[in-house]
Amino acid sequence: MSLDLPIKPRPRRVAIIGGGISGLAAAHLLAPRHAVTLFEAAPRLGGHARTVMAGQNGDQPVDTGFIVFNYANYPHLTKLFRDLDVPVAKSDMSFGASIDGGRIEYGLKDLTALTAQKRNLLRPGFARMVRDILRFNAEAETLAADDSATIGELMDAMRLGAWFQDYYLTPLSGAIWSTPPEQIRGFPARALVQFFRNHALLSTSGQHQWWTVDGGSVEYVRRLERSLRGRGVALRTGTPVHSVQRDGAQVVIQSAAGRHDDFDEVIFACHADQALRLLDRPSPRERAVLSAQRFQDNEMVLHRDTAQMPKRRAVWSSWVYTADTRRPQTAIGVTYWMNRLQNIPERDPLFVTLNPSTPVREELIYDQTTFRHPVFDAPALAAQRALREMQGENNTWFAGAWTRHGFHEDGIASAVRIARALEREQAGALEREHA
Repeated sequence: MSLDLPIKPRPRRVAIIGGGISGLAAAHLLAPRHAVTLFEAAPRLGGHARTVMAGQNGDQPVDTGFIVFNYANYPHLTKLFRDLDVPVAKSDMSFGASIDGGRIEYGLKDLTALTAQKRNLLRPGFARMVRDILRFNAEAETLAADDSATIGELMDAMRLGAWFQDYYLTPLSGAIWSTPPEQIRGFPARALVQFFRNHALLSTSGQHQWWTVDGGSVEYVRRLERSLRGRGVALRTGTPVHSVQRDGAQVVIQSAAGRHDDFDEVIFACHADQALRLLDRPSPRERAVLSAQRFQDNEMVLHRDTAQMPKRRAVWSSWVYTADTRRPQTAIGVTYWMNRLQNIPERDPLFVTLNPSTPVREELIYDQTTFRHPVFDAPALAAQRALREMQGENNTWFAGAWTRHGFHEDGIASAVRIARALEREQAGALEREHA
């Protein structure tokens, strides 16, 4: 992955704040022509690319954040993986749901999973849900043409049944974006339907082949870190940034290690609210754009507790939505079957659960942490559009998966856009200088 521009600009001194995929990709793109320093508060690089050794013998690498990708919709990521010779393996993607401890269960993997709970065949709501899925897949793209319409309004306009809304679309979407079901109803319909179309979720002929990193996402992070160090990028892990000051053409970074006043550009490759907190004297536009993007905390538990999976084995799927409708639900509950997703032998059961609807048995837990995921509502999408006009002002840039759909590919894509814009800007300055 490289940029090929006709004029070689003068090297810039670039500070990148954040060592997740967006910051690493920005460093990877800019390192050949610029002096890059990357600051990361954590002691490791990778962000949501987080691999934990688990299993009965502690020898199974399990991804707890970024897990899967495909070649159809992740062009920047797959090019990066090819450049770094990252090993990959086929993954299996399927969806299931278990409501109220098994009162309602179904899977979408095949007909056996769909009809695993025989009682569903006698439930009118279930039969209508299946019909509604087929109708939504056929008609939603045409009907979701209005940018202002929400997915809740689209479902109501299509008169889709309660089962479809409560037990299919909102949980499936919530599982994809790690967002509570009630917030999914406020998600802009056009953006959601476009994502479904691009990922073949509206197709009746099957979805894309999904892949995972063989050995865990840590494998690509290690290769990328080694490449960056070899090209002279200064990687300052364990170095939280306290503030960023813009003084004319100079950017001053105050970090836990002291003052750094030798930068021409700064790229915030962190969450929007973190960037706003670090900016000294943000402009009114920066404050408006960055404050519009909200984030949702999601508790992650890596474990071997099979009670988090459906009661009916035939419903077990790569992604399983779980809910207890008898209690208020403030966050999406989803369990990832890591044996299926990462080709781990099933004799060593491993699951990643976000926001367990019932407690995971303590003695079966390998690891716990909290991830923060962006919430994509209408204000957030409006802020994304405004951000494009704001990039580069005061030598300041913003990267992150939150600038688009929230996935690894979006983080890299944001870095690509910034790198290209920065190179064009510098090339233009050089042309004017020699005119």
